[in-house]
Amino acid sequence: MSVLSDQEIWFLIQSGRLKVDPTPDERAVSPSAIDLTLGNSFQVFEDIETDPDSAVTLSIDLRRSASVMDALARYSRTQTVEDGESFSLQPGRFVLAWTRERITLPNFLAARVEGRSTPARVGLSVHQSAPTVYATFSGQLQLEMTNAGPFTIQLFPGQPICQLILETLSIPASSVLHSVHQSPF
Repeated sequence: MSVLSDQEIWFLIQSGRLKVDPTPDERAVSPSAIDLTLGNSFQVFEDIETDPDSAVTLSIDLRRSASVMDALARYSRTQTVEDGESFSLQPGRFVLAWTRERITLPNFLAARVEGRSTPARVGLSVHQSAPTVYATFSGQLQLEMTNAGPFTIQLFPGQPICQLILETLSIPASSVLHSVHQSPF
């Protein structure tokens, strides 16, 4: 795999082979990445109170994706933040969020989502272990955000939140993702 340069990124966007909607402005494309911005929706997890003296505990069987989706539906809620307002991510908290941009990758490109250095310096992580964006992906990118720092972090819709690093595949992918990632989670 080879990382695309800014010239390659712009060529693919202008030719329509790489779709980024809304189209990034000139400042959003660095020498080897595209800055993506934060959307307006956050999936917030409720505090799960368990009695330490109780024999009842909550657990998720990660082998069953239905179990994960059920837990997300049962123990979280969607919070929408208007432009100009902020979402407060408290220290030690985790939230799911989405990019404002919708992207569509052709069958010869894959990508990685990476955090930005300034937010990382105060403890913000934008993905836990899922940075890969597969060839043929189409949709908004879901971010798994954690505040590992000591400060409450104010997150504003539209602010640059992550970088998309595009890589060419050695040969185009033959399979196509069957689902467009528009899950509420």
